[in-house]
Amino acid sequence: MGRNLTQRAEQARGAATQQPATLADQIQTVGARIVQHQADFQAAMPRGIEAAQLIRDAMTCLRATPKLAECYAPSILGGLMTCAQLGLRPGVAGLGHAWLLPMWNGKEGRRDATLIIGYRGYVELGYRHDKVVSIASRVVYSNDRFRLAYNLDGDVLEHEPYVDGPRGEPRLYYALARLQGGYALTEPWTQADMAAHRDRYAMAKKDGQVIGPWADPAQFVEMARKTMIRGPLLKMIPLSTELAIAATVDEGIRVDISPNAPADEVTERPTIEGQVEPGAIEPPTDPAPEPPADGPDVGWPPVNQPEGGF
Repeated sequence: MGRNLTQRAEQARGAATQQPATLADQIQTVGARIVQHQADFQAAMPRGIEAAQLIRDAMTCLRATPKLAECYAPSILGGLMTCAQLGLRPGVAGLGHAWLLPMWNGKEGRRDATLIIGYRGYVELGYRHDKVVSIASRVVYSNDRFRLAYNLDGDVLEHEPYVDGPRGEPRLYYALARLQGGYALTEPWTQADMAAHRDRYAMAKKDGQVIGPWADPAQFVEMARKTMIRGPLLKMIPLSTELAIAATVDEGIRVDISPNAPADEVTERPTIEGQVEPGAIEPPTDPAPEPPADGPDVGWPPVNQPEGGF
């Protein structure tokens, strides 16, 4: 009996000295699990893209947003698998393709990694259709000169950014695409239109209030630019397969990591009634001047609508 008491005392002392896994340990564990699926990622990726690059990008995501390591592991792997299938690079700020963000899922009682596709990710996928020449989503500021006229013989768009000082506050948003044989131009949305869209469709909310990128003034403009492509412009242009899938899986959670699973069929897009983890939003970007991701700016002549108009 004395021996048993001694053994139990030693076990108790050992348990007391054990430290919980540190965040660094969790990052290392998750990183190792990601590496284990390199062959699966490679099987899903477009030809010419290496899974090793995706894994390096995933490690960058973990270092930039350590709370990702505390997410439900299948949701991390699932988000990466969707990036593999679409040929997007997550967490690379210079590209702006996509981000994996940790969000607290109150319904499931866990953190999930949520895939957010960026404005530049949509532009990249849009170019994969051979009839799409250029895509742009632009912001009209209060000091810009802007004129849009709808005419029977073709619409006329004139947008001259103010360059002699601050451009002012965002006033309008629009998107346009140059296509083989024509153009597509969305109707402008006002700042009030965009705020109403945010309030209705923002994924992350807490106590009924919008949180996350939409609630951050530094991110509102970038989210709005993405919205103009993801919403009205996609209804007007020919879509690559990848672009159509991206519009479905954006802001979604995926836990199926099979490389053969259609991303749009295994992704859920719940409304997160919980908390976006601190530091888990896209890196701030300056909304002016326009980023180079639109491709070479060759100027936009008077816009003639393709078949079907608006």
